[in-house]
This record gives sequence, structure tokens and C-alpha cells, in this order.
Amino acid sequence: MEVIKTEKFEMLAKTFAGLEDILAKELEEIGAEKISIGKRMVSFHGNTECMYKANFYLRTALRILKPLYKAEIKTPEEYYDFFRNIEWEKHMNFHHTFAIDSVINTTVFNNSLYAAQRAKDAIVDRFREKYHKRPSVDIKQPMVPINVHMAGENITVSLDSSGEPLSKRGYRLADGGAPLNQVLAAAMILYSGWDSNKPFIDPMTGSGTLAIEAAMIARNIPPGLLRKTYAFQNWLDYDRDLFNAMIDGVELNEIRPKIFANDISPEVIGIARQNAQKALVSSFIRFSEGPIEDYKPRAKEGTIVINPPYGERLKPDEIDALYNEIGSSLKFNFNGMKAWIITSNTDALKNIGLKYTDKMKLYNGGLLCTYASYELFEGSRIDFLKSK
Repeated sequence: MEVIKTEKFEMLAKTFAGLEDILAKELEEIGAEKISIGKRMVSFHGNTECMYKANFYLRTALRILKPLYKAEIKTPEEYYDFFRNIEWEKHMNFHHTFAIDSVINTTVFNNSLYAAQRAKDAIVDRFREKYHKRPSVDIKQPMVPINVHMAGENITVSLDSSGEPLSKRGYRLADGGAPLNQVLAAAMILYSGWDSNKPFIDPMTGSGTLAIEAAMIARNIPPGLLRKTYAFQNWLDYDRDLFNAMIDGVELNEIRPKIFANDISPEVIGIARQNAQKALVSSFIRFSEGPIEDYKPRAKEGTIVINPPYGERLKPDEIDALYNEIGSSLKFNFNGMKAWIITSNTDALKNIGLKYTDKMKLYNGGLLCTYASYELFEGSRIDFLKSK
């Protein structure tokens, strides 16, 4: 069994498919080393402070794992012995609660639930043998979440330093229905290339996630600023002074961004306002109510990002009409700006009626989406290209 233990250790930052490259850039900015992009994850090396920073500062990470042990396992018996021989008392005690999150792709086990159960049994048996007491399992809010990844005969056991997903920033009091994941929203803004000295516009804001994330990016507000707990704070080697010093070192930008957020529903706008107040950015967001076809913000330049309905609750002709209205509004009300639209409904996207300049594939939950950009200009596209 290989024990991973160095001053600078390996970590894994988990994310959504399509966000790996922008997550890697964020890791560079916090001083991570040996950054390597994988599938829905980025591996990197750093010290304990780097791990704390990754949890606190990364906008596009879902969780930060710290691999502890690796081995080759060929039988269920070897698997049980492997877990029982790990010195779990170095990482937790019998006052802690724990849970096993397993991702299994192997012939050693038929399903991941049984693998998680056997790992749990081995950990409990070790504590019973050594201390005649055992830690309890809490699958909802474990103090020490343990991640198990097994591919073929290769197994990696990691401590999950985050606990709850890092997308849970702590500002969303209510969601208004079908909210955008905060990690995805932050990535969409970063991918858009928005200059925070210029206006940011979300004409279909819903619960306000895009506008709030934009304000936090512009002001350099760490996404973890409002978060109350991380799993690493329960570890036996938690350095409270180091973590507090990191928080005390936060420096906000002096930029006062101009952010506009609109929605057709007064009730939803009320929710967005509450969320913005909780996020401490309400003074930077100008909220308004009305349909997108009537929306004309007081801005002559900037970036527009839209997360429209994808059509799950609308009839085909209704969704086509909505996307046509979005396209008309962009064409006639937002000249000189750049717009980005995300949707899983590629047929409806054609009704925008504009030629995209760039696009990429992103996932919103389990939905494969197109994230497309549009240059907005007066007159013909030929004349626009000649002027550039």
C-alpha cells in the first residue's frame, strides 16, 4: 500500500464536464503546482494553505479531494483488509461521524453501495478493536466524508475536504424554480470574457444567480466568504490560525460594477433581491421587471448572459416564440454588445435568428447544453465585418 504524505501533496478539484480548463486557470492563480487536467477534474499539488484556498477561492470547483492511499485490489477480502489496515485514527476519532462516497467501476464488486458498506464495516471494526468504541455514520452531513474511487483493480481513497459541494455559496435563500448552479454560472461569466469595468446584463435573471456571481467576480468576493463550514475543519490536523489568517487577508476590488438584472416575474425578482442582499452585492445590481422584448437597460456597451427556459414546461410553439423574442430583443435593443446564451434546446436556439460567433458544450445538471455567443450590431453582418 502506497501512503501519500508530503509537505506538498496531491489534490483533486472536481467540477462539471467542460469547465476543466477554466478551473485549471483558477488553480494557477492561487499558486497550485503540477496542474493536470482530467475528466471532470483537475489534479494539482500544494500545501495545507493551498487546500484551504482552493475551497475558499475557487469559483468553478465542486469539491476538493485529498488522496491518502492507493492500492491494487483483486478480491472483496483484499478490499476489506485494505480499509481495515488504514490508520483511520490519524484522520478522525470515534466522536466523528463519517460517510463513504464510492465511485466503482470494477469486477470486484457488483455495485458501489455494497462496496461503500464493506468499507464502512472495515473502518468500524478497526475502531472497535482498538478502542472498543466506534464512530457513527451520517450520510447527510458527515464530519469526515471519505471518497473511494475504484477503476478495475486500482483504488484511491481520499478525504473530501469540502463537505457540502462548493457550489453552495450560502447566499441563496430561495431559488424561484430551476435555479442555475453557482459553479456553472461563474464559469459562464468567466468564459464570456466580461470586462468588469463594463456593464453586465442578465435580462432573464430568475433567482439572480448570474448577476450575483458577476458582482462577486467583479468585487473579488471569495465564493466561500459566506460559507459556514468545510469538512477539513473537522480534521484532527485542522490549522485554525492558518485558515483565519487566510480569511483576514481577503482584499476586495474597489470596482463598483454596473450589473443589470431583469425578469418578467415580480415574485422571482423579489427572490433575486433577497439573494443579492444575502450575498452583500445588492448595491451593485439594478433590478427591473418586465418581458425581455420590452427590456432596454441604461447601457450602451457590455456583456449579456442569458439562461432562458429550455422548453420542459412549454409547448414547442411557445418555446420557439420565446427564443424568437429573445433574438429580436438582442438585435434591436443591444447594439454594440456581446451576448451569450445557454440552452439544451438546440432546435429552439435556431429561432434566435442570429449567427453565433463562438459556441461550446457545457452541462447544466444532466443536460448537455450549447453555450453560444453573438456579436450584436446594426445593419448587415457584411457591413459589420468590414468595419472591424
